[in-house]
Amino acid sequence: MNALANTTRAFFCGCILGVACASAWSQQKPFMTVIEATADSLAAREYDFNDADEALLDEIQRGCFQYFWNEVGEPAKLAKDKTSDTVCSVAAVGFQLSSLPIGVERGWITRVEGERRAATVLKALVERNDNKKFGIYLHFLDERTGGLPDFSRTRYRYELQASTVDHAILQAGAMTAATYFGGEVATLAERIAADANWPAMLDKEKKYLTMGWRAATDKGPNGPGELSTALWHWCSDEERLIYFLAVGTPNSEHSLEPAAYYRLKRVVKHHHDLPPYAVSWNGSLFTYFFAHCWIDYRRLAPDDPAAFGGEGPRVDWFENSRRAVLTHRQRCIEASREFPTLGENRWGLAPCAFGNHYLVHEVRPNISDNEAWHDGIVPPYAAGSAIVFAPAESMSALREYRSLHGPDSRPLVWRDPIKGGYAFLDSFKLDPPKAQEENFGINVGPLLLAIENVRTGLIWRLFMEHDVAKRAVKRLQLEPRRIPDNK
Repeated sequence: MNALANTTRAFFCGCILGVACASAWSQQKPFMTVIEATADSLAAREYDFNDADEALLDEIQRGCFQYFWNEVGEPAKLAKDKTSDTVCSVAAVGFQLSSLPIGVERGWITRVEGERRAATVLKALVERNDNKKFGIYLHFLDERTGGLPDFSRTRYRYELQASTVDHAILQAGAMTAATYFGGEVATLAERIAADANWPAMLDKEKKYLTMGWRAATDKGPNGPGELSTALWHWCSDEERLIYFLAVGTPNSEHSLEPAAYYRLKRVVKHHHDLPPYAVSWNGSLFTYFFAHCWIDYRRLAPDDPAAFGGEGPRVDWFENSRRAVLTHRQRCIEASREFPTLGENRWGLAPCAFGNHYLVHEVRPNISDNEAWHDGIVPPYAAGSAIVFAPAESMSALREYRSLHGPDSRPLVWRDPIKGGYAFLDSFKLDPPKAQEENFGINVGPLLLAIENVRTGLIWRLFMEHDVAKRAVKRLQLEPRRIPDNK
């Protein structure tokens, strides 16, 4: 099967063994008891964008929003997984639903248009029984109906898996739209949250959530299948979002105990003299910003695993991601000696497409201790989605990507939103210059949400005001950060 066929953000995807790592980043820090905010991380929260920055961010957001408004199926209006195929991914739909309040607030659509689109999308999902298992939605669906994909229409044969991470992203987007629009949209979003039976996806022996339930036949959820043997057990962004929602579910019979969130394994490493932080399996940059698209960790103090019998340090997750982003950038600068596409303003490695391959980079420090640089191919959304943690560095990268030109003097990776483009293409390289003429919903989405959050905090506020998020915060005993906050 072509690697582009399945774009699930699973940490084991795309792994290629690297050379043995130096002790500077392989050594865990057992003495670390807390990762907490510093003056630098607080300064990042107060960063002021100049007029030129704001103008570029406007352009990028407009292009990203246009993807979710235009790349949809009829009549269900479900967002496509990517521009190069006719299939929906429910994770893309999660970002689509969160995009609608942004579109209204920025004046690109009316509130009536946004609410109508949200209701259409949610009804297409909720009112069927062939698109979910245990209330957890299939990763891929027919973009026209919300039912099983019609493989006679698609380029690839996609997995039929009720995916816990893709459902979590869908639900997060539904919660955002519910808070903003209320009414029917809120009622439908409540169904999605309440129906998700998280204990049914649990490995009862190991006490971790599985990555999902995989159908054995084309009948999908209405036929035979089995739970995945792959588990969510490392403490990085996908996992925390999933467990956060599972703890906060409105249906007590479908919830997980808070201890499940704190059971996730926290592994702390560092690179040379840079500050230590809790690392992810592969070190890909998305594993440090996905949960932050919705959970407003800026406002939360370090959590406390010990209060629930867990192990590992207390972590301020905003500070943790800031350290991860700056370390990742430094690693890209160092690797530019081997991969000339990378550099001071060309960094940020995360899942993307290039040619006929779907690439998942691995960058140390990480848990796997492997590296896969994939020839230094850069997806612009990665550095852009890190803007909440490293605003100056991310803006420099976005300006660099906007200015790149190919040998024909045309913009290499920029597609003008005024002319119907979606801002940045999915990925590029410079040796020789080449870009992937494609967009993915799960890449466009975090870029759109991160920029809005760093500018106004809109998506953070909407998500955190939802009852599911409030319940999760309370059950997890997450305390507010005790510093002044103007956003």
